[in-house]
Amino acid sequence: MALSRRQWVRQTMLLPGGLSVSPLLSSFVRNLRAESEGARPARFVFVLKSSGLTPAELVPTELEDKLVQVGEANNPGPNYQQALSLKPQEKLLEHSLREATLHPAMKALEPFRDQLAIVQGLSGKMCRGGHSSWFGAMGCYKAGGEHDSGNILGPTMDGILAAKLPSIFPHVGLATRGRLMGGSSIEDGVVYPGLSAMARNRQLPYQATPLNAYKELFSLAATSAADLEENRLQGTLLDFMVDDIKSLEKRLGGAEKEKLDIYLEGFESLRERRRKLKGVESYIRANAPEVSDKYTSRVETDRIEAHFDIAAATLVTGLSNVIAIRPDGLGTVYSGLGADKGVHGLGHGEGSDPIGFRRKIREHHIEQIARLAAKLKATPEGDGTMLDNTLICYFSDAGEKHHASSTQWPFVLLGGLAGRLRIDGRYVQYPAYQKPGHRSIATLYNTLGYAVGIPQDSFGQLDNNLDTDSQSGPLKELSV
Repeated sequence: MALSRRQWVRQTMLLPGGLSVSPLLSSFVRNLRAESEGARPARFVFVLKSSGLTPAELVPTELEDKLVQVGEANNPGPNYQQALSLKPQEKLLEHSLREATLHPAMKALEPFRDQLAIVQGLSGKMCRGGHSSWFGAMGCYKAGGEHDSGNILGPTMDGILAAKLPSIFPHVGLATRGRLMGGSSIEDGVVYPGLSAMARNRQLPYQATPLNAYKELFSLAATSAADLEENRLQGTLLDFMVDDIKSLEKRLGGAEKEKLDIYLEGFESLRERRRKLKGVESYIRANAPEVSDKYTSRVETDRIEAHFDIAAATLVTGLSNVIAIRPDGLGTVYSGLGADKGVHGLGHGEGSDPIGFRRKIREHHIEQIARLAAKLKATPEGDGTMLDNTLICYFSDAGEKHHASSTQWPFVLLGGLAGRLRIDGRYVQYPAYQKPGHRSIATLYNTLGYAVGIPQDSFGQLDNNLDTDSQSGPLKELSV
């Protein structure tokens, strides 16, 4: 029977010569020890869909008459259908979700309504609009063009949190594709979707292949003779490379030695990570996900489900505290949902039922988020569960719609942060763009920062068409 996180760390600290006295004591064990002593950890999962997140289909049923109106479809195609849009509000609106009826597209989140917040009305016009805001979606600055992610002006919020909440894998990115546009084929290997950065011009990678992600994160859980031999050879190779570089360094000087130092730092980092993983091997083995056909499937929905399984296991085993998931790109065709056009075409009103398929895609994402939340809620932690200490953020890299204007940028927040945020079953809609009391997406990221000890009152670039108050400080409606 698998040990709970608390049971495992207590037993580990009692072992003779155990991890508690090892010079290779990992951040994983430090976090678990803090947990066993009553400290409250914090984790984040960012789920970014493409082609916008429809604001009108996040509104509780009881508020639809007040908040939803019939509007123009974006770039209507041959099968034009009237689309619903959100009515701009003059004043702040707050409504409890505890007794509300969630929109049908969000029904999978019904069991978590008391740990749910729907945040509407935020703007992000400091970012570029259109097909994608690229790094701006989590960095609050202008980046890229229609087909190119462009320059990285600074760290994105997930990169900042990864540095603040260290772990064996500081940041885990999972995606089905790297390119925003392009063909419908699924991509493999490491990809760069242009969403996450640790610092200026330091983009973070995403793993597009579920099986490769599994091997990278959970290779120590493998038990076959071939996998065990591969693990042994990888360790031997890293040792050889480090020793070889050190030997070569002794014979070099100046610029050549400085270049080798960079390579040496990278290989030593990999070797150190491997040693840390070996130290928590038993816990990883007990909680690694079960590999199934989904991990090698070429069907988009299968791969997305596999990525969410990996994300859940990564959090439960403590391998990372910050995960970003990119389920799709504009070229993705959801054949598993029966879609007859890609995400880009659906956004332009093409296909037999563009609005209906866009809703199905959103429902599928919400279902995967609910699966992830259920696994975290079933894992005890402290006086509650892992979901109590994890915040899942669902939003789009393109604001409110395909070819976004970025005057609205909806967010669905699920979980908590050990009581550091007011994610307690609430719908919040801020006044419309440029109205008194309006707020930008930067203030939401400020709020997340405050919750984990990063007291930032500004983030990214300013929107020159908004006053300073609209873009400064945290959101008091979500703050404790």
